[in-house]
Amino acid sequence: FHQKTQVVSNMTIPVAKKQATRAQRSHRSWPLLAVAVALSTSVAFCGGPGLLRQDAHGSEARTADRQRSESSMRLLQGLRAQGAEEVQVVDAPAHNSQSRRVLLLYPDEGSPGFAEVPHVGTALTGESPSWAQSAQQLAKRVRWDLESLVDLEVMSVTELCDASEASSLPRFDLVFGVDLTAALRCPSAEAALRSVETRLFISSSRSRQVGSFWQSMTSLMNAGEEELAAPGPFNLKATLGGYTEALKLRNDIIDLWQRCTAEEAVYAMLVLIDGAVAPLPAMTAQRPVPTSESISRAVNNCQDEFRTCFTQPRCLQSLACISQCGLADQSCSYRCIVSYSSDAFTQFSLCALQKQNLLDSKIERPTTPSAVPMESFRGKPVTHEVAEGVLVGHFDPASGRRHSWLVAAGSNPAYEQFALQYQLWYKGSAKNTFWYHPTFLVEALDGQKLWRTRDYRVRRKQTPGMWDFSVVDNGIISEERWHLLGADENLEWCVLFYVGVARKAGLAYRGCLVLTRDGDMPGPEHAEALSAAIARAGMKPWELEATNNPAVDPDNRPPLIAPETQPAAPLLVPA
Repeated sequence: FHQKTQVVSNMTIPVAKKQATRAQRSHRSWPLLAVAVALSTSVAFCGGPGLLRQDAHGSEARTADRQRSESSMRLLQGLRAQGAEEVQVVDAPAHNSQSRRVLLLYPDEGSPGFAEVPHVGTALTGESPSWAQSAQQLAKRVRWDLESLVDLEVMSVTELCDASEASSLPRFDLVFGVDLTAALRCPSAEAALRSVETRLFISSSRSRQVGSFWQSMTSLMNAGEEELAAPGPFNLKATLGGYTEALKLRNDIIDLWQRCTAEEAVYAMLVLIDGAVAPLPAMTAQRPVPTSESISRAVNNCQDEFRTCFTQPRCLQSLACISQCGLADQSCSYRCIVSYSSDAFTQFSLCALQKQNLLDSKIERPTTPSAVPMESFRGKPVTHEVAEGVLVGHFDPASGRRHSWLVAAGSNPAYEQFALQYQLWYKGSAKNTFWYHPTFLVEALDGQKLWRTRDYRVRRKQTPGMWDFSVVDNGIISEERWHLLGADENLEWCVLFYVGVARKAGLAYRGCLVLTRDGDMPGPEHAEALSAAIARAGMKPWELEATNNPAVDPDNRPPLIAPETQPAAPLLVPA
């Protein structure tokens, strides 16, 4: 249950002020409500293996949950595989001389803010990446979604000065600097920077400051730092000055970077390039625009679902709550749904968004990076049976282990918010069926801690160690390609990578996970093997943030299951 971060609409959802019957009489306003609901609720559907892996019924009995799960499974069984059996993923294209140029400028020393957060790298080596290492990897990740439209380069301040003095500095369309403090000491580089139309300089964490020299260099959509830093009450000065768009873009970039995760730093750079340099297809696809035809189709075919949602306070509360969540704040939107969960919300989503494609979404699953599954295990080639045995992992109900693995770390920050992420893979009762059943702890707006589960159908691909996962989540179907990148021979850990899409919600996403038996981080003796496994997806250990796994509350134990169709730990070596 992971999720790709995305821009959240600022559109406010109209909430009935009087009796519910008033909303019921507002039949002619449904098309506008449809658009508002669609734009605000699309953030609530994850694409990832489970970011929004909650049921839609809060405290209802578990029996009702099972009934809804069975209904979802029937819908999934009708989902046909799309595209070829195997999709060949490719690396980002080489530089195109006609593309726009962007420079990521970083300090000569230190590390970015996200290096301060506990991650796999610190657990394995006790070290965090330097700014130079971080910048190179961030650029590599951003290029996955640039196609041939933008050429991204990275330089330290010293490298910038050297290139300008050697007259080898190319002309950039955007300069984006992070954590720069001391003033620039090379006049030629300063002149080159001032000739760039768009310049933005920020800090990577709230505890850091941008130097005054670099603040004075800011120019975003013709607005300087002085204007952007003081927009006035209710942004009145920005509104009158005509730079509200620049203000929002700047604040969004700062907010994402200062969450201190590598994933959100990557996303921030995509948001900036898409907003200030050139529209990126990967970003545009995540902003689907409903058409008059899609709105009419949804309203005509989902009248009962619209009426039910707009006349039930909990459904309206959920929508209103989601609309107030900030940029890419999936934690916020998820808690809204958990706190105001209702069957009306799920049924509306299933009909209007999934079945009628209200958003007119045409998004596809990302084709980058090229993730390579592990080829051997314990000295022998990986087979389908061995790969699935690794997923089953430590499952042994007789010994009290009703789960396969716990998540120790992951690259997707929306996933790391959840504590105690129990992972279970098991064989189904039908022939050749395989299932994924995550159980995880979430916190509602009122502070209540709730366990949530989901059930994914898992289908083998031709290559052992690759599967297609599918799930119905809040009425939206998510489709994911999973890869087994590596596993310790004694099942001390395993590494998984996924790429997914929620086609009708306009969401695409990626993520990498480290799983262990008890959720603790692997020790330094596993550094080389773990790093090699993570590298199969083009990622670094420090991009995977440690997951919080506190002691289980004895009065609120996880609702783990023990399917009788799955034998205990087929590959587990006795201690």
